[in-house]
This record gives sequence, structure tokens and C-alpha cells, in this order.
Amino acid sequence: MKNFIQKIAKFLEPSKNLVLITLAFWVTHILLRVMLLFRSNPYGFPFVSKPDWFIFHAICIDFMWICNALVVFMVLGGIAAKFNKTKITTIAYTVFHSVILLFTLLDNEVMRFLGGHLSFGLMDTYKDTSSIAMFYDYVANDLSVPYLQFVVLVLMLPLTYGLYKLLYKHYRTPDGFRMKKSVIAMVIFYIASYLFVYFIWTGNARMAKLRPVVSLVYNDLFVTKKVAGLTEKELATYRTSYQNLWQRIEGDSLWKFSDAKEGHGLPLYRVPTAELQNSEKLAAQREMKPNFILVLMESHRGLNTGYMNPQIQPSPTPFLDSLAANSHVWMRMHTSGVPTTGGVLSTHLGIPHHSRLAQATDLAHVTLPSFVSVLTENGYSTHYMSAADPAWDNLGVWMAKWYTAEHYSREREDDSTFMDHAAEFVRDTLSKVGKPFLATLMTRSNHYPFNFAAGMTEEEKARPLQERINVTMNYADRQLARFIRAIQNEEWYKNTYVIIMADHGFPLGENGVSTMNGGGFSNISWIPFFIHGKGLDATRDTTTAAQIDIAPTVLELAGYAVPNIFMGHNLLRDTETIFNADSTSVKKERAGLSLGAYSGYSALGLDNYRVVSKTASNDEVYLFNDGDMRQEHDLAKTEAERTAKMHATLDTLIKISDYSLEHGL
Repeated sequence: MKNFIQKIAKFLEPSKNLVLITLAFWVTHILLRVMLLFRSNPYGFPFVSKPDWFIFHAICIDFMWICNALVVFMVLGGIAAKFNKTKITTIAYTVFHSVILLFTLLDNEVMRFLGGHLSFGLMDTYKDTSSIAMFYDYVANDLSVPYLQFVVLVLMLPLTYGLYKLLYKHYRTPDGFRMKKSVIAMVIFYIASYLFVYFIWTGNARMAKLRPVVSLVYNDLFVTKKVAGLTEKELATYRTSYQNLWQRIEGDSLWKFSDAKEGHGLPLYRVPTAELQNSEKLAAQREMKPNFILVLMESHRGLNTGYMNPQIQPSPTPFLDSLAANSHVWMRMHTSGVPTTGGVLSTHLGIPHHSRLAQATDLAHVTLPSFVSVLTENGYSTHYMSAADPAWDNLGVWMAKWYTAEHYSREREDDSTFMDHAAEFVRDTLSKVGKPFLATLMTRSNHYPFNFAAGMTEEEKARPLQERINVTMNYADRQLARFIRAIQNEEWYKNTYVIIMADHGFPLGENGVSTMNGGGFSNISWIPFFIHGKGLDATRDTTTAAQIDIAPTVLELAGYAVPNIFMGHNLLRDTETIFNADSTSVKKERAGLSLGAYSGYSALGLDNYRVVSKTASNDEVYLFNDGDMRQEHDLAKTEAERTAKMHATLDTLIKISDYSLEHGL
């Protein structure tokens, strides 16, 4: 046994320094993770609301990539040893980790300030020298600990060296037995880390937030994630196609597309005409100063909403059905992005979610105004309330750009406690600030795997997903009823527009799809949407609509027409009145368009048809009648010419929207 140990020790001896350097740098990375996850951001809010849900993943992720680098350098060290150049490998390994450590600190601070990781695109955006001065100002006014970044910058490499010296002293034994045990422990921990991160407790949003610098560099260099840049000729062609289509759908000339420098050359940039800005209708709405309550219901499928699918009995959503019966309802509303980040951002921005990028993190540094920012700038008190942690998928960073304040507590993650708190805050605080207000509520209980509803029995939790979702939707419906009933008798409620919609649906086997990235079919895109309030008659509207329409519609109700880059349309715009031979009038049906990007797929609803396709691909293309909400009859083969034309239009619109999201204003 002694001889065996000596052989192992001899084998590890050339790599002894590399192993000790690895452990020293890993400990320093752990300290950086702790200072990132357990601190507030520079604006005084927690960087993540549940740091305990992140820290162990961070430790494991860092250990794995550091060990991967160790293996590479051990191989290089073995080669160098043959030429008696072992010291060169040690120096190179130390320099490599020192550089990565410095960029890790910078990446952490970029995430704290901007919400997105350090990337080549970000550096290109902020490459001018003024950004250095801006960064210093941020550091000086950091509401966490001012100038802590500089202290860490100065001390982290000396600290790492000190850790290395302590380890070196500890491992200076004649038989190398401690080193052998340590390497075995490292192998075991590596395997355990891999299983923990990728199989035991997974989470795409968490993985995106904890992505190490080496992974970021690798993705930027070798993984093609972004749409190829458009040439000036392509951009001009797409611009013309998009603007002509938008004006055709809009049906009037009250908006004009503009090349003004304020639009940064974006094809979407449009400005209101003087006629629209001075209209009596908008003036009356501004004078009214209406309040808005926007409720985003987690994963509410049109296929499981009672008033949208009467075949499902009993209805899982009786209260939603009763409210819809007295509201303007859009029966053909589609989400413009998945998952929740896609639906929420599309709703706010009036642009579909990016077809390839993780928009919430990859584009957090881009300036993109929302309808909320317009309301905030015009004197509204705007509040975002979420039952789910908005820091989880980086939504909190975006909401902080637009809203007056955000509200989240891990003690109020169930929709019952969340709705009670929201009703109390809106009724007793928000309605009394002396300003019109917008309260946006994001629910949580009806989330996959559809067992989050409080009080579910074991029998209910054991049901198949297709049945279990009815239980959780019904629970969320009851909590919505609690909220509305708690405020509906208030005087200010008479001057409030209540907007109810879902963030997205959920695929449960329809069209052969049961995963979120399996297609853009109606099981994931068809969602409830209606507006209840003064001046809106009870109507079942069959206009094709999407979440990109929310922004211009809300601003119409608020009475504001401002330059914007919304791709959607005001769903309440005036319709043309046609007079028959007998002088009776008939309102012409309002034209509509729906557009969305869904994890590798995209879809377009136009001229009473809907095309669903793999993004930028001809491999999968489906065509359905827009009224075929279950999408049971694929018309792609029988309507080949129409399919090809709509598919080309879809490709154009997605390229335009991706380009606009990447560049911003």
C-alpha cells in the first residue's frame, strides 16, 4: 500500500502546484459569488431575493469550469515536463486565472448595475471613454457599499496568493498522502456538482444568471446566437415591407414613420400626426386620468379558460368568465413570447421576444422604452407586483427601468397572500397618493408542474398534468376574485381599467408538443385577454391580436400619443363606417396582426390565417385558419402559395424585431 501511495504521489507531484492554485482561486471565486448574491444592487434592492437558491449552484458551476481548466493545463504541464519547463505551465495557469478573476469581478458589477452579463456586444455599446466616468459615478453612489469594488479589486489577488501559500504549507508532506486524498475528493465533488446542477436541481434562469466568464467568452466567440447583421440594402427592403404592412393593418394615416435621429434609424420608429395629438378623444381620456390594473395570469391557456373553450366543463375559470361577460374580450389573442420573460417583456415593449437571444439577460443593457415608462414620465404612479421572484429571470432589472417601484416578498409567493397584499396596497396606499396609477400584478400559482396551489390534496397532485392544470387555474381564478371583490366598491374603481391576460399558455400534448420549446402552436400562444372599464361595451371581438398590441392600446386609453417603436396596434382604434344603399351603417371589421417568437419557433396571424414555423427555417411550416383555435387542420400543403407568402412575411418581421431589440433607442 505504501508503494502504491508513493506512486500516486509521484504521479501528482508535477501537478501539485496546479491543484493548489486551483483550490486557492476557487475559494476566491466563492467569495466573489457571496458578495454578488448576498448584497443589494446599486439601487438598494436585493440582487436576488433568494440567494440561498443560487449560492450552491454558483459554487458547483465554478468548481466544474475551474477543474476543466485544470485538466487542460495538467496535460500541457505533462508535455512541458518532458522539456523541463514545468514552471512555464504554472506561470501560464496563474496568469490565466488572474485574468479570469479580474473579468469575473467586472462581470459581477455589470450584472449588478445593468442586469446583464459582460459581453462583446455590451463592451461595443459602452466602448467610449465617457462610460468609465459613468461607471465611477455608479460606484460612488452604490447603495450597497460605495467603492467596495475597488477594495476587492486591490485585495483579491493578494488574498488568492495568501490562500495558495497556506495550502502549500499544509500539503508539504513526504508521502503526498494529503494530495492524493484531495484529488480523489475533487473528483467526487466534481461528479456530485454535475449531477446537482444538471439533474437534481436545474433551472435555466439560474444557469443564465450564474454563467461564468469563460462560458460567456466561449459563447461570444464560437456559438452563433445572434442574427447575422443586416446589410443596408436588406434593412431598407425590410423597412419598406414592414412599414407598408403596418399601415395597411392600421388602416389610417394618423401615424407616420420617421427617419428622425431620435429613432436611431430603427424601422419601427413612428410619430403621431398633429391631428392625432390634438384629437378630442385623447384629450378627454387625459382629462379623465384613468387608473390601470394589469393582471398577468401565469400559464393561463385559452384551451382551459371557460369562456374561450365552452367544451371544458365545469369551467376552471368561473370568475374570469363572469368578468369577461361584461368586458371587451379579444377571442383571438396570442402571446408574443415564452416563457414568462417573453410574455411580460413583449407586453411592455410592444415588440415580440427576441427569436434567439435570452432577451432578459443578453439585452438588459439596451435602452427600450415601454408603455409604462410613458405613463411614469407623465405623472402616473406605477408599481410592479409579483408573486414570483422577478430577480429569478432578471425581470426585476427591466421593471426597475420603467416602474416607480417593485413589490415582491418570498412570504407572499402563494396567490392568496399575494392578492390580499396587492388589494390592500392598491386600496389603502396607491389610490391615495394623489396621482393616477398603474398596478401590474404577476401571479404564480398556476405554474408548471401545476401543484403550487395552496391546499391541493394528494389526490389532486397525483392527477395527470392535463387535469391538474384545471385545479391550479381554478385556484388562481378564486384568488383573482378575492382581489377584484376587495376593491370593486371603491370610488376610484369606477375610473379604472382592469386588464386581464396571461403571460403565455402551456403545451400539454396538443399538436404532438409537450415542451415549452416544441413549437408555437395555440396550446402555448392562445391566451385570455379582455379590458373592463368605463366606455367599453361588452363585446366578443374576433380581431387577430397579440401582446405587442397592449402597449399602444393602454396609451390610447390613457390619452397619450408619443413617438414609439411598438410593432403592435391600438386595438381600440376607430373603425371605418360603411353606409349601405338603405343608408344603414355597418362598422367595418378592424384588421389585426399577431406576431410572436417562441424558443426556436415563430408565428404570424394575418388576413384570417396563422402560420407557425421554425424560425429562419423551411423544415417545419404549418398554416391554419385563424379561427381554428385548436389548430387541428394544417393547410400548408393545400394552400402552398399562401403559406410561402406568409412564411416570407414572418421571416421579415422577425428579422426587423430582432434588429430593433438589439439596437434599441
